[in-house]
Amino acid sequence: MKTHMPTSKHLLIDLTQKTAPATEAPLAPGTSISAQGVTLKADSLSFFVGNQPWIPIAGEFHNARYPHAEWRDELLKMKAGGINLVSTYVFWIHHEEVRGNFDWSGDRSLREFLKLCQETGLKAIVRLGPWCHGEVRNGGFPDWVQHAGSEWGEGGPKLRGLNPDFMALVKPLYREIALQLEGMLWKDGGPVIAIQLDNECNGPEYLLTLKQMAHEAGIDVPFYTMTGWDKVEIPQAGLMPLFGAYVDGFWGGTPEKYRKGFVFSKVRDDGDLGSQMENIHPARNEHMESFPFACCEIGPGMMSSYAKRVVVDPDDAAAMALVKLGCGNNMPGYYMYHGGVNPEGKLTTLQEEQPNAMPIKDYDFKTCLGAAGQVRPQYHLLRQQHEPGDRSAPSKDVAAGL
Repeated sequence: MKTHMPTSKHLLIDLTQKTAPATEAPLAPGTSISAQGVTLKADSLSFFVGNQPWIPIAGEFHNARYPHAEWRDELLKMKAGGINLVSTYVFWIHHEEVRGNFDWSGDRSLREFLKLCQETGLKAIVRLGPWCHGEVRNGGFPDWVQHAGSEWGEGGPKLRGLNPDFMALVKPLYREIALQLEGMLWKDGGPVIAIQLDNECNGPEYLLTLKQMAHEAGIDVPFYTMTGWDKVEIPQAGLMPLFGAYVDGFWGGTPEKYRKGFVFSKVRDDGDLGSQMENIHPARNEHMESFPFACCEIGPGMMSSYAKRVVVDPDDAAAMALVKLGCGNNMPGYYMYHGGVNPEGKLTTLQEEQPNAMPIKDYDFKTCLGAAGQVRPQYHLLRQQHEPGDRSAPSKDVAAGL
């Protein structure tokens, strides 16, 4: 029996170049020691719990888009799939649709959701906004905030910037979120190890000012993060950039554009994310590699808009995640890992209408776990990547911290 050799050229791998040694990441973190005395830190290559390397595996799950009576079961499903870090957005419009009337009840209770993260042994990242996107109306801004921006006039001070009037609107939101997080932070023995400030935003001074506002409100965490794609300017210190890639997107793009996510390289940004940003930095930051390569939006699925119906092959989603690991990613982060349903609004339906018309209720995302908790093929495929290679007993530091 003959064995047919492939006719394509051989793939050459150069192993002669030495890996640069790890350096201290310029994070300027908050309190990194837990109430139990366990330190959480990162350098340019790795994350550590205590003195042991740790790979955070993050999965996005929006509590306000899922029935609170079923949160525990779904969090346990995520944990069984290898997730150890839950990421969730705080959509401003979900909590203060009417100005001055905050709603943190039922499915909207961030605090109760984080308590269950703690009880099920999961860490948490809270994405504060004030602007989030997440296919929500106004990117998460309540209509009254959006109207305020309109009243400032064409060419006047904008939302999402160092405009004192806008920042004055954000302060009460951060104070309310801080109350929800009271006792839930890593330093207090809670699950929250990180927050994200705004989303897909280019403006180091603005983001660092939001960080200061959050810290002054009492949100003191080991890691403060930002989305770092599409050539956005990353501050020299103080914020950890997070990255991502999708197999396809409802926002458009050619197949050639998405193929970059399947190529092994040192590139952290596939160049397609961040379509909501207006000010693109002209060149990549040379200091990017001083931070660990962490992701928050590797897409195991994708939403369909009314303009573009997207079908994601589970094998493609798993392949992209594996390629990211091969590119040096030391924090896989999936958006979305668990789908859901948009909550009821008091004044409007809450789905995104501009620039992309989205379904009013559906946010299934055709991902690992669906809007009704369905287990999809990519759940199992990714779980194979998440399985630990060494099943020996962890050290005391790791046991206390994970």
